[in-house]
Amino acid sequence: MSLQEREPTRDELLAMAYVDGELSDEARRDFEARLPDEPFLNREVSELKKLATLARRVAPPEPMDHEWKRLEGELLYGGGSRLGLFLIAIGVLGGSAFLFLELFRSSLGTGPKVLVGILLSGVCLLFLTTLRGRLKTLPYDPYTEVKR
Repeated sequence: MSLQEREPTRDELLAMAYVDGELSDEARRDFEARLPDEPFLNREVSELKKLATLARRVAPPEPMDHEWKRLEGELLYGGGSRLGLFLIAIGVLGGSAFLFLELFRSSLGTGPKVLVGILLSGVCLLFLTTLRGRLKTLPYDPYTEVKR
C-alpha cells in the first residue's frame, strides 16, 4: 500500500474486506480464486494481514471478564457516574444562575455585565442543548447494550 493520499481501488477495498472477513461466501471464493494469478492482490492481502497483526499487538489489553463482573457489583461503577453527571448539571446551572445574579448586583459597568451574561447564557445553552441531544438520541445508541 502506498503512503499517497488517494481513493483505494476496487481491488484494494476487496482485499480489506477479505482480511476483515466481511465478504460473502461467494465473493470470498471468487477473491481467493484470483489470488494465485494476481501477485498484486497477494501482496496487498499479505500487507493488510501484517497490519492487522501489528494493530492487535499495540492495542491495550482488555480487562478480563472477572474484572468487569467485579466492577458491575460496585456502587460507583453505575450509580456513581450518573450521580456525578447529575451533580455537574446542578453545579453548572446553579452556579451560572448565582453568578448571573451576583453580576447584576455588582457595581461593574454595563459592558462587562452584558459580556459575562452572554458568556453564562452561552454556557448554559450549550450544556442544555447537548444534554437534550444526548437524551433524545439515547434510545438509538447502539452501544447502550454493550457490556464492555
